[in-house]
Amino acid sequence: MDEQPGREFEVDVKPGFAVTMVLLVLVYAWFHFLATRRFGEPVPLAESLNWGASVTVLVLLGTIIHELGHVVAGMAAGHQWTKAVLNGAGLGVVIEPRPSGWDRVLRSAAGPFAHLLFSLPVLAVAYFGTADGQLTAGATETSLWWVGGISSLFLAVLNVLPFPGFDGAKILEGVRELSARRTMVAGRFVKT
Repeated sequence: MDEQPGREFEVDVKPGFAVTMVLLVLVYAWFHFLATRRFGEPVPLAESLNWGASVTVLVLLGTIIHELGHVVAGMAAGHQWTKAVLNGAGLGVVIEPRPSGWDRVLRSAAGPFAHLLFSLPVLAVAYFGTADGQLTAGATETSLWWVGGISSLFLAVLNVLPFPGFDGAKILEGVRELSARRTMVAGRFVKT
């Protein structure tokens, strides 16, 4: 019995990924450090670094959920997840074969949709987790859940913009392919 081994799953980690994660921790930590001072509740820098790392983990978890949205949509279409890429831009996945038409639209939209679904409960925890049900400026700027949720919501919305490399551009490519197919089919009916 000759068994051919299946395609192996690959994880490609680039040095830029670690740099991006460290920079995110530092940016969020600096934001927290300054916000606590502005609202009269200063904390030590080490605590702000811990807070920044926690927000970064939340944002990374949202990004993982985003990419799993692409994977689930791809697998539902019969495609195979072959590679995870961690680079300076964050996290990405390679799913084969390359989709077209509706598969491309749905697979590209699934990531931002999953990211959006992740951000809403995180924001709900921030809102319902306050003692009095009020989100003040100080509470939002120093809330791990609020900043993580807003960051994830921002990334979900940003990713649907039609810029090269973003899911929005891939959605548009799929729509163009569908439009071109309709035009081609309509042209065939006219000729016959």
